[in-house]
Amino acid sequence: MRINKSAALAGVAALALALSACGGGGTPSPSGSAGSESPAPGGDKISVANVVNGSLGDQGFFDDAERGMQALKTAGHKVETLQADPQNPAQWKANLESVSGGDWGVVITGTSQMVDILTETAPKFPDQKYIIYDSVVEAANVASITYKQNEGSFLAGVLAGLVATSSADFPLAGDAKIVGAVGGMDIPVINDFFVGYEAGVQAVDPSIKVLTSYVGDFNNSQKGYDQAKAMYDQGASVVFQVAGGSGIGVLQAAKDANKYAIGVDSNQNGLQTGHILASMLKNIGVSLEQAVGQAQDGSLKYGETAAYGLANDGVGLEFADNGDIVPQAVIDKIGEYKQQVVDGKLTVPTKF
Repeated sequence: MRINKSAALAGVAALALALSACGGGGTPSPSGSAGSESPAPGGDKISVANVVNGSLGDQGFFDDAERGMQALKTAGHKVETLQADPQNPAQWKANLESVSGGDWGVVITGTSQMVDILTETAPKFPDQKYIIYDSVVEAANVASITYKQNEGSFLAGVLAGLVATSSADFPLAGDAKIVGAVGGMDIPVINDFFVGYEAGVQAVDPSIKVLTSYVGDFNNSQKGYDQAKAMYDQGASVVFQVAGGSGIGVLQAAKDANKYAIGVDSNQNGLQTGHILASMLKNIGVSLEQAVGQAQDGSLKYGETAAYGLANDGVGLEFADNGDIVPQAVIDKIGEYKQQVVDGKLTVPTKF
């Protein structure tokens, strides 16, 4: 069965990068109020601009960051989110420069696709403070935030391994010990998801086969669907999507194959009820709230990188609550694996 492209793309609007969706227009689209002169630490609420190299509506990465922005707005900060055409890096750069003239206390951007642009822009505006998430830019006026997606993906792999070996608990699982993962692009951050996922699967049962593939695009839900369907046709019980907007097709394929999937970046558990077991989250919105709070009180360390992993709840697995699709005993078992990572008894491999 072919996926309904219009329905799939309508749910994701647009996004760019590893973990972004499609869409966007030629004009920046604000989601908050206008900025103001940057306040001194401890004074009025600092103003925050968020430059997105794509559009909101991905049901994942950028939407999670926007939740952080809206929480900041509720807390009294002036905020604005600039969206863009996900295929237009020149527009991303123009948007970033447009909010770098001192009208905003902090400018936020994220994803590896913004690294070169911010690396070029930050020195041009030495008095502007920046936060980049999910990537690192080495500059005196940039605070970088990274996430240990390998650790969160390890838990997703443990879940997948338990699905493949516990058909009594997961009635849609087949008899074959096969699981899969579909990534957006063959880049280090996606491979960090993969290596952690595979380690989690192997920790449950080394004999389980792990299928992996790359869409080559974060905006192609049809190709994500096709690649996941091929894995289900080979006997995969569950497929982990780390493909941004393309991953929406993976979730649709799980429903059509009557199998399971694992979402990513935000709680996607309700998108295909009964088929999505959990979502591996990077708590981007929370980390941005924390970083802006530190910028407000003067404790944010520019020129340095803060890492968020299982130990500080920067990543994690959020289970579906639709009909107890994942038994509590399984959730408890995954919790034991998590604690071993937190305690240093298990070291999750990484591509970094």
